[in-house]
Amino acid sequence: MSKLRKTLDRIKEEAYQAGFNDGRKAGITLGIEMGIQHAGEVMSAELHRFKFPEGHKTRWNYKVDSLRPDDNSTFEYTYETYEERMKKKSAEMREMREYDARRRRRSEQYKANKKRFIAGK
Repeated sequence: MSKLRKTLDRIKEEAYQAGFNDGRKAGITLGIEMGIQHAGEVMSAELHRFKFPEGHKTRWNYKVDSLRPDDNSTFEYTYETYEERMKKKSAEMREMREYDARRRRRSEQYKANKKRFIAGK
């Protein structure tokens, strides 16, 4: 009977350990889920503070506050598509190239006139 008792005690101990380990695993999973949820809430609050800085005080120990803009105008939303933005950007670049070319031609013309004027004296 003592062998049977030892076997039953061993089974009870193993069942207890299995339940304890399962509970630990569930506790760890729950802790991770709670941590992720809390991190999401904190990040949501920080994003709100970053997008809408007016009315929020700058905190001395938060580096993200130093990157925050002074007013709410930084995050203005437009309904432009990517294609429209690229067309506008390429038009601006084309205008800049044309402006640079005109400036370069004027500069070359100025130098040629100056050389001709000096040579004429």
